[in-house]
Amino acid sequence: MTAMFKRILGVVVLALVLLAAVLIFQIRETKQLNGAVRDAATNTPIAGAIVKIGAARATTDAQGDYSIAVSRGRSTLDVSADGYLPQQTTVDGDGLFAHSFTLDLSLTPNRVTGVVRDAETNAPLPHAQILIGDKSIAANAQGIFETRGVKEGTSISAQAPGYQPFAIIFDGSSDFAVNLTPNTVTVTAIDQYTNQPISNARIQTSDTITFTDAMGRVVLQRVNPGVIRASAQGYENGSAPFVGGEAQIALRPNILDGVVTDAATGQPISGTLVYSGTVIVSTNAQGAYHLDHVPAKTTLVFKAPGYRKTQIDVSRATRRDVKLAPFLVKGIHIPFGIPADRVRELMYMVGKTELNAIVIDVKSEKGQIGWDSQVPLAKDISAPTSRGIDLHEVVSRCRAQNIYCIARLAVFQDSLLANARPELAIRNDAGNVFVDAGGASWTNPYNADAWNYNIALAKEIAGMGFYEVQFDYVRFPGNVVGPYFATPNTEDTRVAAIAGFLARAQKELRPTGVFLSADVFGLTTATTDDQGTGQRLHDLGAYLDYISPMVYPDTWADASDLIANGLGIHDCSEAVRCPYEIVYNSYKHAVEKTSTKVRLWLQAYPGRGDFGVAQYRLQRQAAIDAGSYGWMFWSGTGTYDIKTFDPPAK
Repeated sequence: MTAMFKRILGVVVLALVLLAAVLIFQIRETKQLNGAVRDAATNTPIAGAIVKIGAARATTDAQGDYSIAVSRGRSTLDVSADGYLPQQTTVDGDGLFAHSFTLDLSLTPNRVTGVVRDAETNAPLPHAQILIGDKSIAANAQGIFETRGVKEGTSISAQAPGYQPFAIIFDGSSDFAVNLTPNTVTVTAIDQYTNQPISNARIQTSDTITFTDAMGRVVLQRVNPGVIRASAQGYENGSAPFVGGEAQIALRPNILDGVVTDAATGQPISGTLVYSGTVIVSTNAQGAYHLDHVPAKTTLVFKAPGYRKTQIDVSRATRRDVKLAPFLVKGIHIPFGIPADRVRELMYMVGKTELNAIVIDVKSEKGQIGWDSQVPLAKDISAPTSRGIDLHEVVSRCRAQNIYCIARLAVFQDSLLANARPELAIRNDAGNVFVDAGGASWTNPYNADAWNYNIALAKEIAGMGFYEVQFDYVRFPGNVVGPYFATPNTEDTRVAAIAGFLARAQKELRPTGVFLSADVFGLTTATTDDQGTGQRLHDLGAYLDYISPMVYPDTWADASDLIANGLGIHDCSEAVRCPYEIVYNSYKHAVEKTSTKVRLWLQAYPGRGDFGVAQYRLQRQAAIDAGSYGWMFWSGTGTYDIKTFDPPAK
């Protein structure tokens, strides 16, 4: 080899080495590629995105920025982020070297779809609620839901009414199913008192109604969380929260049945009024009663004429039979306004004899009343008076001494009201207030305001605690000449007026539980006409617990009058000489005209002739023998001979 060739070869090799060095330098030359990774939909920066070029790797910061080494030539760039679809692109390094080392990237959020189904039937659950992280969406009518940008590890939960909630952790799947298990609860309805099952109980949830079987059970599926309500005939409604697989609802019976019988005979008592709070029912012909919606604890009151009013407390019971003790009044009259000490003496006498009742005047025939009434009209006419004993004391003493206390209230003979309010009065043809032969004035029994006044007073008396309100002078003044009533005045209209007043009084006083009675002329027992008074037994009795004819022998004129009315005997020349027959026959005639219990007023004053203890006792015996529902002795002065009465029963 020549020297020249060697020199040329050396130069070529050197050039090739230099060229290779240059090429190697160019290949290994790198620069930093900068940029930002953003959400393709919102253009917001994506923190934590991974950017890779060959072996180089970078992670975006909080602003989505990255920086990564890039070399000349073409290379592959990979970018990925949780919740986004990965992206791959080719990077032209030579172009970057020539122009710019900045490259912004965008990622499309991942798309996640799912379907919510019934785990038992596989049926889709429309409009189920889906919670993905803190984002809430709803499935469509086919139970399908779709969302984007879900990161791995995110909690996805689903719930639908009537189903148990279900949750999973997102593992990156783009499509999955959520199967919800139906809520199932067994509901049992039982009787609170007996623990026995209640069949056909109505079970209601927020969206279903069904009924229990013979064992008191029902299985509910797809039940919404909340309250389960139960109801059944004869029971108070009940409820229980739905918290698990079983619910027991105890229903309290709220009906009460029973039979009321006579404690002496065992016979049923029809027409007994049974009070439970503000509810009042009546026993039927068999003495049976029924109450609905009875509280868990209640007080029942049983009221029947001829029997002691009985009160019992009832709790946790569905049946209560009651026996009423027969009660016959044996009473005396206490006149209006007599001194308090005298009233106390008479009550003391009651306690020392067979007597068990008093009839005390609370409103006089003149119109005065013996208590501080709050009835406006009573105040306006100054009807209250301080004369006599305090009526509250009377009631208190009666209760303490077991005395049956009757309040006697004069109704239409009322001079005070008639003169203070002439528009309420019976007037004469001249238009002036009518005055009867005894000097008394009367309110008009046709006038509804006169009714209302006396009924309002009676309500106050009942509220005071008297056992019975007894109306007296519940009549017209009789066959008198010249009265003016401003309405046609016939026997039928008179009877209708008195019956109407008593019907109104019965209706308004019934809730108080007070017994109601009325005094009538003794002649009503024998006659069928009203004698100008408006009193006919068969028309008035329906509105009263007791009707009390005043069968005083002193009020009969002579034997012919007695015989004509079927009350006397042929060898009795004077009524006062045959008190037994007068009383006995009066009662027998009375019960032919009314089914209302008759309790007789007897005479306890001398009157005409020699009438004393012997005659008083004959009347008393006649009332007993005839079957009167008790008896009451009348004395206008409140004077009684203790020998008239037997000693107290042992």
